[in-house]
Amino acid sequence: MKTAFKSPSKSKQEVIAAIRECAEKLGHSPSYPALKKMKNITHMDFRKNFGTYTRALREAGIEPRGGGHMVGLEHLFKDWAEIVRSLKKTPSLSEYELHSKYSARPLLRRYGTWGNVPRGLREFAERNNLERTFADLMPFIAEQERNRVVVKHGRVERGEDGSPLTRKPRYLPDRPVYGPPLGPASIANGPINESGVIYLFGTVAARLGFVVMRIQAEFPDCEAFREVEPGRWQPIKIEFEFESRRFAAHGHNAKDCDVIVCWQHNWAECPEHIEVIELQSVIRAMAV
Repeated sequence: MKTAFKSPSKSKQEVIAAIRECAEKLGHSPSYPALKKMKNITHMDFRKNFGTYTRALREAGIEPRGGGHMVGLEHLFKDWAEIVRSLKKTPSLSEYELHSKYSARPLLRRYGTWGNVPRGLREFAERNNLERTFADLMPFIAEQERNRVVVKHGRVERGEDGSPLTRKPRYLPDRPVYGPPLGPASIANGPINESGVIYLFGTVAARLGFVVMRIQAEFPDCEAFREVEPGRWQPIKIEFEFESRRFAAHGHNAKDCDVIVCWQHNWAECPEHIEVIELQSVIRAMAV
């Protein structure tokens, strides 16, 4: 009696390498059947190492929806570097979208706001010993960071091009403080604390594909169901923060969290397995 040959299971690194190689050959995000045919990656390889096919794509740096192009940071950095060299300055968001072959979404998802991108890419270059190769970019990044310091600490606000606008508005201690107006919504203004984030998430959770099962005082704050494949739902662990970087400040264990829901995403070192939902971007997109 012949014993059927069973191919050995693939490691996490082998699956990621296979996904990237297929995406490079195809020019877009590979489907599961294509990946199985080209690289003999099985369903069990995904389930054992990542849980879902979508999560495997994300960990490989592939956008699972939309155009499906590679969004590896090394590709984004080189593309951004060429734009800086061409413009002789760090690009504004509109300039990047005009000149780049990539969407701005992967950089915004990673760094939260466009103003954080130059600093985040500089840190990427430093971690990968690329400062010498891209030394000509550093003065432009330093200039952008100087402008951001003025905005944060100085008395003069500056526009995207660094030009002064008006004197910084004076804080009035006898008046209440609100978040920015959101327009037509079930909450009039953006949140200024974690409680506001929780309420705002509740108003849009269904539109984002979540069914909330439980909210609790201890970490993680929320458990919800989410459809990960057609007709297949899984429980997701969610932590609410006003700013995503407060997750680390609060000493939470990243292994016990799947999603951070925040008002502002400003944690450049956020672990890649954690999805960050920045509500100010979600609300802005829904208003379009």
